[in-house]
Amino acid sequence: MNEDFEEDNRLAYAGLTALAELIETVGSTLDPDADNRPYFVAWGLLAAMQRQAHAVVLLHRKGFGHEAAPNRRALIEYMAQIRWLAEDGVDAVDTMNLALKVSQKRLRDAADLAGISYDPTIPDAVQAAEIPSNPANQFINLNPLLKRLGAPLLAAWIGETQLAHPTLTAAQCFFDDTADDKVVIHSEPTLRHGAANPADRSPYIAFVLMWTAMDAFNHLMQGQPWNEELQRIAAEGGLDGSQPRIGSDEEVAE
Repeated sequence: MNEDFEEDNRLAYAGLTALAELIETVGSTLDPDADNRPYFVAWGLLAAMQRQAHAVVLLHRKGFGHEAAPNRRALIEYMAQIRWLAEDGVDAVDTMNLALKVSQKRLRDAADLAGISYDPTIPDAVQAAEIPSNPANQFINLNPLLKRLGAPLLAAWIGETQLAHPTLTAAQCFFDDTADDKVVIHSEPTLRHGAANPADRSPYIAFVLMWTAMDAFNHLMQGQPWNEELQRIAAEGGLDGSQPRIGSDEEVAE
């Protein structure tokens, strides 16, 4: 890891600690006249996301930053959903419920095919729900949502997917067949041709994504109480005026 990575990660450790302290001050006062579903759904995602961020840091410190690709990928997905909830509100929640109907149908079909018994109460309630269509339905799949949030975010997610899934890209991290007369086998992950390795910046990536998610969630709380603290944490973490470097290079199979 070069000095730039080390400095980014040093700032990220402090930033994630500050964010963890800030999240403990989350407000639970809701507007009794509003549809508060975006708030509590986003909170559930944010709480789960924080644990993913902690897992990324733990894996990185133990030398398993490469293996944290599924966690980094999940962080992108959580952050995108939280931003979506902050921007589209109840329309996003309704679309999530529509997606739940689809996934529950697939789960039910798979369970029936396998002969697995289950309590039908929840699947029946989900299928019986009448969910109105709305413009946010176009984001029922993640790709359109990531494109809306920004091409770099989509590219980073696709790059992490290549490392997280059993792809040829993932396999090529452990062998090099570019020589004419032999194949070099690696027991440790080795990216080819000096490609940027997101594992080097795992804590920094977690910090950027966690900060972005908390900034979005702040807009769902009455009075946006985290404004000053989030700006302070961003400034101390080197995020002000800079573009997050969360992408990764991809290799074409040879």
